This record gives sequence, C-alpha cells and structure tokens, in this order.
Amino acid sequence: MSKQTVCFTLDTEADRDLARWLGQFGRGERSSAIRDTLRAGLGGGVTLGDVYQVVKGIERKMAAGAVVVPDSSDAPPVEEPPEAAAALDALAAMGS
Repeated sequence: MSKQTVCFTLDTEADRDLARWLGQFGRGERSSAIRDTLRAGLGGGVTLGDVYQVVKGIERKMAAGAVVVPDSSDAPPVEEPPEAAAALDALAAMGS
C-alpha cells in the first residue's frame, strides 16, 4: 500500500473551529478523522457542519426568546441514520 501526504493551511482566526476540532485527536487519529469527514462530504449526506448550523440557528432563536416544544403527535419515532448519529456524537464531543 502506498501513501500520499496532502498538506493544507489553516488561518488561525478564520479556521479556529477546525484547529480546535483537529486538536481533540491524538497522534495518528487526525488522518482518520479527516478522511471520514471528507468521505461524508463526498456522499452528499448530512455533515457535522450541517448539524452545527442547525444547532446554532436554534440557539439564536432561543436567545431571542423562542421556546422549543416537542411535537406531541402520535407519529412513530423516526430511526436516526447512523451517519447522523455519528455527526451528533461528534458535535457533542466538541462541546465538552
């Protein structure tokens, strides 16, 4: 198996969130996390960035006084796709 090294730069101000995310991984774990994230982006599915934007939107609404009320309908629960569950877990880990 051959390997290829790809380098990129981060702006310390504009990419602070990415640097913080990369900093949570130990030696040897960053490449795997980056590959997983890139593959998720190629699939066109829900990304961690998508989830983050929705959460930030909810935070803004709540700060403005909006109240979030759960739906009380008798609709059956929707099964969470594994990719969405992984993205939510990663988002939760970023906040801790």
